[in-house]
Amino acid sequence: MSEKSLQKIKKGLMGITNAGHEALAKFDSEYLDKINEFYIEYTIQRKGAALPRKTKELIIMTVCSALTHFRGTRIHMKRALLSGATPREVLEALQTAAIPGGLPIIWTGAEILAEELKGLNRSFE
Repeated sequence: MSEKSLQKIKKGLMGITNAGHEALAKFDSEYLDKINEFYIEYTIQRKGAALPRKTKELIIMTVCSALTHFRGTRIHMKRALLSGATPREVLEALQTAAIPGGLPIIWTGAEILAEELKGLNRSFE
């Protein structure tokens, strides 16, 4: 396992990773480095980007929601909150995603938001 590759991706993902990141670091750290380069350095944290990270995380969160990939919804929601998105912004993004994706996005998304706010010891402002 390339500990350096794993630490780089963990830093870029704000510490919010999963077992797949560790497995890929063990199996093919060079590939993980390329993912880090594209996903983190050239997209999420791109220097001089027009969109701030919180907005990019909200976009990814809503796409995950519309596709009913709620594990991704949770991960990107937490990163959006840690990147400066307010709970109201998260909720409005979920409400917008419900237009193409349906009302289950609101029910599940609001539940996830409540859990994440509790875990971060934050309240809905």
